[in-house]
This record gives sequence, C-alpha cells and structure tokens, in this order.
Amino acid sequence: MRNRRSVIPFLMFLIILLGACQSRVVFHHFRHVSTPGWDKSDTLHFNIPPVTESGTYEMTAELRINKSYPFQKITLIVSQEVIPSGQSHYDVLDCRLIKQNGVIEGDGISYFQYQFHVRNMELGKGDSIHLYISHNMKREIMPGITDVGICLSRTDKVTARINTEEDKQQ
Repeated sequence: MRNRRSVIPFLMFLIILLGACQSRVVFHHFRHVSTPGWDKSDTLHFNIPPVTESGTYEMTAELRINKSYPFQKITLIVSQEVIPSGQSHYDVLDCRLIKQNGVIEGDGISYFQYQFHVRNMELGKGDSIHLYISHNMKREIMPGITDVGICLSRTDKVTARINTEEDKQQ
C-alpha cells in the first residue's frame, strides 16, 4: 500500500511533464526529385501554412541523396516570401555532402539525409511563407538527389502561465 502512494505522485508528475512537451516543428515536408536527377530548371515550391504563434523560427533545408551523387558539395538557392508582410529573403547555401576522402557525411546506409541551416526568422501570428529551392550547379541535371525538403521549427521558449488565486482577483 505504501509503495502505491509513492508511485502515484511520480506518475502524475510524468503525465504533466509529457503533456507540457510540445513539438517545436511546425512544418516538415519533402518533395521527390525525378529519377534521372534534379534538373537545374526544376525549382521546388513549398507553401508553409500560417503559424499559430508569434516567435522565432529556424528554417532548415534538407536533402536525401544516394551513392550515385557525383560531387562533394551542392549549392542551394532558397528564396522565401513571408505573407502578408511581403518580406523576402534570398539565401545561397554551400552544402558539403561528401568529405575530401570520399566519406559520406549524411545519416543513412544506402540513402543519406542532410540538414542545413537556412536562417532564423521572426514570424508573427498568421504569417505564412512561400518558399522556392533550386540548385546552382554548373551541371544541368544532378543525379543522386532523391528528395529535397524544408523544415520550420520554433526556437524560442514557449512559456505557459498558470493562473493563481491572486491573478483571478486582479
């Protein structure tokens, strides 16, 4: 009986803790690239829906490649337009995929996944983003790239306010 009483507060604390944890990822999506490779003229579009809270958000570009990718790096062009403010951002990312010695830096076995920081941005409640990604390589078609993605995550702390009796009286 005594052991049960000591377990109950621990379980309640665990339930509250798990309920308070929120995923910070607000958008995460990949677009598949055609089998022969990613064509230079094939700009990929992403529409990030309106965010529900104002705050600081981190944007990352993601790639999935296979062993047929012929180069060590890729240059990505990421352009974003924030709606309704009309702010626009243009980022050029020089992304290393394979080390000088041929070792693949990504996570995986036959397909490798990479994540590259694009920017941190302040967004207001209701802001959405139209985003375009293309590559800027000399070769028109880049074989070995299978998917291109974008991830938007909340980076600032979300604080919860607990109403006390004093708050209710005010």
